[in-house]
Amino acid sequence: MANDLRNIVICPSCGTENIEGADTCSHCTADLRSVDVPESTQTDSESDLALPVSSIRFEKPQIVAPTATIRETVAAMRLGLTGAVVVMEGEKIVGILTERDLLKRVAGVDGGMTSLVSEYMTKDPVTLRHTDPMAVALNKMGGGGFRHIPITRDHELIGIATARDVMAWVLGKYFG
Repeated sequence: MANDLRNIVICPSCGTENIEGADTCSHCTADLRSVDVPESTQTDSESDLALPVSSIRFEKPQIVAPTATIRETVAAMRLGLTGAVVVMEGEKIVGILTERDLLKRVAGVDGGMTSLVSEYMTKDPVTLRHTDPMAVALNKMGGGGFRHIPITRDHELIGIATARDVMAWVLGKYFG
């Protein structure tokens, strides 16, 4: 029986066979994260996936400063529709705090509600330019596991795209 090389990645450093998806070589601990990544392909310019992110409906973001408390941030989050708050220092996006962050990082922490949002936010979040193709938005959300991504125009925050917004766009384009 011939060796089935599917689901095997060969370490470029030592030649050891590793299970596909392993981050490091089981023999020499070399970094394998870029070894089995498929080559990128271009999106057909006629495809709906080439349309800009601005073609989806996205929400106006709720904004807080890094010095806001978690209590103030939750109050701001409740005013919005996205389940996320963008943390800004002046005109610069410095973080994002989502409902998931609150559940995983803050819930059950003594004094968590009086802590600063800067202690629990995701720093330097991934953002999208309003001109980025939908394929990029889908890739960033799917690959990164993000449910909320701030949208910018000329480095200015103009909205926040949610997984719900993106799925509604996909369903409308391909199943509507």
